[in-house]
Amino acid sequence: MTESSALEAANTFEELELAPELLTVVRNLGYETPTPIQKEAIPLVRAGRDLLAQAQTGTGKTAAFALPLLHRIRPFANTSASPARHPVHALVLAPTRELAIQVHESIVAYAERLPLRSTVVYGGVGMNEQEAALRAGVEILVATPGRLLDHAGNKTTRPNRVPFLVLPKRQTRIAYPTGQ
Repeated sequence: MTESSALEAANTFEELELAPELLTVVRNLGYETPTPIQKEAIPLVRAGRDLLAQAQTGTGKTAAFALPLLHRIRPFANTSASPARHPVHALVLAPTRELAIQVHESIVAYAERLPLRSTVVYGGVGMNEQEAALRAGVEILVATPGRLLDHAGNKTTRPNRVPFLVLPKRQTRIAYPTGQ
């Protein structure tokens, strides 16, 4: 199926050709048909294309990026206890703690049937538990910018080595010091 035909034909999640595990979760969550943003975004993200999209609150934007992202990193899923087998493949950078928590909870729900690890890191709380989760290995890291920089400074994560970056809300300023 080409990208353009997927955009025209996608009236069901099955037609978006998501992994069977994700389709099961989508059905269990009661999602019946993809929203317009999901119809447009999912085929593009699945195809590895960059995407800039905007939609109203409550239109399914998180599922629009999270489902195809999980589909793409699914080949890296494993049940190994070794942290080395769980490097970060996706960084979701949220501007607020509230949005970071919300996005992480959605990702956990969507990834329910996949052996992928995810964690959320944000400021205002101690770093010990966050550091332990990062050292144990996670494929998906949801973070606020300040706390991401804290962890990068402590070398508990390396955001410059992450193949997928998601910015779920328009960021007014992003600056990451590159020579470190």
